[in-house]
Amino acid sequence: MKLSRISFALSAALLCSFAHTEAAVYDLSTNSSVAVDTIYGTAIFQTDATQPAGSGFLDNKGDIFLTLRNNGTEQGYNTDVRPAPFDVQRDGNRFNNGLKLSDLSIVSGEGGKTYFAFLIDINEPNSADKSMISLDSLKLYTSQTANQSTTNVDSLGVKRFDMDLPADSYIKYNDLNSGSGEGDIMFFVPTTAFFQDGFLGQAAASMNDYVYLYAQFGTNVDANTVTQGGYEEFWTVKNVQAVPEPSTVLPLLSVLGAAIGMSRPRSRRS
Repeated sequence: MKLSRISFALSAALLCSFAHTEAAVYDLSTNSSVAVDTIYGTAIFQTDATQPAGSGFLDNKGDIFLTLRNNGTEQGYNTDVRPAPFDVQRDGNRFNNGLKLSDLSIVSGEGGKTYFAFLIDINEPNSADKSMISLDSLKLYTSQTANQSTTNVDSLGVKRFDMDLPADSYIKYNDLNSGSGEGDIMFFVPTTAFFQDGFLGQAAASMNDYVYLYAQFGTNVDANTVTQGGYEEFWTVKNVQAVPEPSTVLPLLSVLGAAIGMSRPRSRRS
């Protein structure tokens, strides 16, 4: 009995230590790729999978579906509703529109794993004290309902991916590319949570389902990562044959362990 109580106390203490751990940082300003472990599978974020775009480059590589812009912090999700909620900018189907699962490209990775591929065009000032940005939230939902305009993001549909589960995480990026129209971050989200019937108690998605991608930037106040430039644009990706192998893999537990005791002031918009 005494041993059981000791074990319980140790377990409780361990859980509390993780509960008070600050956000896990995945640094794309110093690494060309990172792997973010979530309850939905491991997502891969890379900078070396993209190249300076030049005029018309992105138009040939995919389709834009979400544009965000605001000073300080910004958030929003793709929809055909006008005006769109939050900080979605540039009205018109050219820049912000609904997606179906069938609009996304599926690419292969190691061990037979498959991923949905996306590209972000970051547009922060290139000066040394303003080029950093943080991607603080990234969620994907599927739904049979089009044209949503809710501000309750988790009511958009079935959550298929959340970068902050099981633990708060963010991506730090240094926008060294100049101007809009250049690819910055390519990321690959595992398809497991979409297609595996019964995964996390959810039914498999249909290729005809609508897809909502919600993103939030700039809420991490470390390293001057607030938003203060032009548009952050999300694109679908075409003609990607396979997921490039990550050069740097950061398991979540290792990052959490390293973060214990570190203080990183952070705020989130509701």
